[in-house]
Amino acid sequence: MRDNVKILVVSRDPSIRDFIVDVLEFSVNREVLWARNETEALDHFDTYGQTDIIFCDEVLERMSGRDLLVAIKKDQPRCIGILIAAPPDDVHAVAPEVVDAYLESPSDIQALFDIVQRFVVEG
Repeated sequence: MRDNVKILVVSRDPSIRDFIVDVLEFSVNREVLWARNETEALDHFDTYGQTDIIFCDEVLERMSGRDLLVAIKKDQPRCIGILIAAPPDDVHAVAPEVVDAYLESPSDIQALFDIVQRFVVEG
């Protein structure tokens, strides 16, 4: 199990954001930080430093979730990027170093638990 995992959830939709944060806090038993948009997300990294996992909506205010993950991974290549979107038809079109996993439905609790198991528990 990875210790002291820092998780950030980025979504402009408060119901999606709050649901994922609540499920993650319950399953990993620690505080999960959140941001409403890409600006807050980037500010988060300036304030809190290294983050281990970021859950990011595909649709943000001024850029796509993929673009945000690209920007973050330039400075933090070990950050795990989970895109809240259906995977593209051609998963090879998105570089695997940008998107580590997809969360197709943010209300799919089992999928969230599976991601926690894969990236937090199993490390």
